[in-house]
Amino acid sequence: MDTSDFYHDLKPCTGFSAALEGECFEAVPPDWIVVATDVVNSTDAIDAGRYKDVTVAGAISTISVANITGSLQFPFFFGGDGMTFMLPGLYRDEVLSVLADVQQVVQNTVGLTLRAGMVRVAELERLGADLRVGKVRITDRYTQAVAGGSGLELVDHILKGYVDAEITRPPEQPDPQGPKADFNGFSCRWQDIPSTQGETISLIIEQARHDDAGYAGLSTAQATIESIVGDIGAVHPLTIEAQRTRASRSVAGQEAVYRSRGSHGIRYLLHRVRIWMEVTLVRIAIRTRVPIRGMGKEFRHIRQENIQNADVYKIDGTLKMTIAATSQQRRRITARLEELRAAGTIRYGYHTSDRAIMTCLIHTNHNDEVHFVDSADGGYAVAARMLKSQR
Repeated sequence: MDTSDFYHDLKPCTGFSAALEGECFEAVPPDWIVVATDVVNSTDAIDAGRYKDVTVAGAISTISVANITGSLQFPFFFGGDGMTFMLPGLYRDEVLSVLADVQQVVQNTVGLTLRAGMVRVAELERLGADLRVGKVRITDRYTQAVAGGSGLELVDHILKGYVDAEITRPPEQPDPQGPKADFNGFSCRWQDIPSTQGETISLIIEQARHDDAGYAGLSTAQATIESIVGDIGAVHPLTIEAQRTRASRSVAGQEAVYRSRGSHGIRYLLHRVRIWMEVTLVRIAIRTRVPIRGMGKEFRHIRQENIQNADVYKIDGTLKMTIAATSQQRRRITARLEELRAAGTIRYGYHTSDRAIMTCLIHTNHNDEVHFVDSADGGYAVAARMLKSQR
């Protein structure tokens, strides 16, 4: 039985609340694969001030996979220092070949080691894990996947060698004749975005018990946070006024490096010139409201669309969110989460900064885009460190 259209055919949830109530999940077919990546020693790199390098290295494989499948219409989950994807098994060989190339590019361009591996859903089932997936329609350009069960957590443990299981890793050296990673559609041109409330907080919350009905613990945590900050949509870490784009080496340099596979040479210079021209057009469109178009969108509306298509709230077996809040609200949130942890309901981790960072993926051959948003100086990767200490 052909299951390649399984995700495409899923009926979207009515919203994240419905997903937390377990209303829209379907079991992932056993012939599908789960692909995971993460930056090795990301904690050390973040402590050395390289959080942007870690974030981009963790996210860059997404657009490479999207350029294989032809769109961003597959389940993917951003974790700060890595990604997890679910794909039909037919993409196995091509994805492995491209991931080997991604690993080499990351190593050669920014000097980080990207760990990657592929696990069959059937193997997760053999180990007793369940993996379910649904989706939430955010906008016409962005459909966000939601995941349930213990499968993704188990994949992470298998990838890092904590669990002995069947895993296929990319070849150590890319095949010179094989497909190369295509980074077309990756964009990183926005300066860090200051919090309008004083702080930007990245939270990861997981249930202490997997046998709870639905996501009762996560629903309780979400309700607790909303009782403090109001509607989650009202504390979005991005605002129109705070978004600033630049073509400088410090801001857009990573995009040029990945797109040209190096920081020197004519290809790199040409990419820098192209980025400068496009950033200039965006600025003109924003200031004059002239309807300049590119990549399937009007540049004068780009800041609004960044907000609308931002990945700031997600369900991947845990509840992750990045919000803007005051220091007083953050203290109240963490105090309540600590009470829930002490009661054996949840475990959690968080990271606080005064600004957010945004990495953009826009599929140039399809009407898809997503903007990964995290708190600066560590974000989800640092929050995950705190979460793990509570397990």
